[in-house]
Amino acid sequence: MNKLNIKIALLGVFSVLALGTLATGCSKDDNGSEDLSKGSHYKITATLNNVNSDDDFVSIAVSGGNLAGKTDVWKVNGVVKPGESAIGLGDNDFIGATKTYVIETTVPIRAFAGGVQIINYGESLPLSLKIEKNNETVVNENLTLTGDGADFTKQYSF
Repeated sequence: MNKLNIKIALLGVFSVLALGTLATGCSKDDNGSEDLSKGSHYKITATLNNVNSDDDFVSIAVSGGNLAGKTDVWKVNGVVKPGESAIGLGDNDFIGATKTYVIETTVPIRAFAGGVQIINYGESLPLSLKIEKNNETVVNENLTLTGDGADFTKQYSF
């Protein structure tokens, strides 16, 4: 049953990413008369403590693009990720020394799509998720998942 839940979760996250990519890739082209500086900057901060990669499932994924069709607009913990149209983090990203990831846009984007799914089967798992749009907090989640399949699943689009 656990494997089926993970497959469904991954399908949902990838659907959100595909929708976000399609939404930004299908924008109207009117010979460059659009102001490419229009859009918003996004900053996603995710903190997960006590992740056990054998017991827990973690999937955090974001995508977006600007009017010019540029989709490689991301940096993670200050490191620019050229050529990556989406950023994904999993349980193995949170088991080492790094417990907090900051994902930011490098240029203003017109569309943002993100999905988060965290399922906890082990010890309590505190989590914090914050999404900022143009330096204004639009999502601020702080909770603790307490095992036995406790989950946090959300999809965001702006």
